[in-house]
Amino acid sequence: MLPAALLFSSCSSNVYVDKAFFAQTKSNRQTLAILPVEVLFTGKLPKNWTDEHVAKLEKEQSSQLQEKIYEDFVFHASAKAEKNKWAVDLVDSRVVNDKLQQQGISLHESWKIPSDELARILEVDMIVRARVHNVRYMSQAAATGINVGASILEGILSRGGTSVYTPRARAGESDINLSLYHSSRSEAVARVNQKHKLRVRKLPVYIQN
Repeated sequence: MLPAALLFSSCSSNVYVDKAFFAQTKSNRQTLAILPVEVLFTGKLPKNWTDEHVAKLEKEQSSQLQEKIYEDFVFHASAKAEKNKWAVDLVDSRVVNDKLQQQGISLHESWKIPSDELARILEVDMIVRARVHNVRYMSQAAATGINVGASILEGILSRGGTSVYTPRARAGESDINLSLYHSSRSEAVARVNQKHKLRVRKLPVYIQN
């Protein structure tokens, strides 16, 4: 159930972009900050997972995913203008976290502060917020056992030339929301809803090197 391990999985996505907003011409290059990722664990969690353990996992994975998003932006930096996208200057994620800490804003508090307010605190034009919701249905061992049984049953029922499919069980899944905000607005100007993967290439901004 580690979101970082799911970054390389295949996925489908639903993209929203405020085209009228991005049709505007900006007189200066915009600055962009990546916020600590909101990470949630729900469902049938292991009995030995205390509140402290969950909080630790949330903090660790929030930091890991924030860095992954930052690295993805840097990896896809371009030396030439990209059609229908704004060029932005990316603020180092360590600088972002230091500023939040200096303002006395904890990890969980940063998830609840309005985006336009956060942009002003960080002194940037745009911010990216991500939310990863991990839902656990059962242990991986239980899911594997069910799927082995399903495979055996499928083989028995498929004898005689008739093909039969038996549904498989999943230990859990992760839903991901990647949103782009501008300091001039309280609502998102772009959003990507998808399964299993953070794809910054689908946002209407890029890092120009």
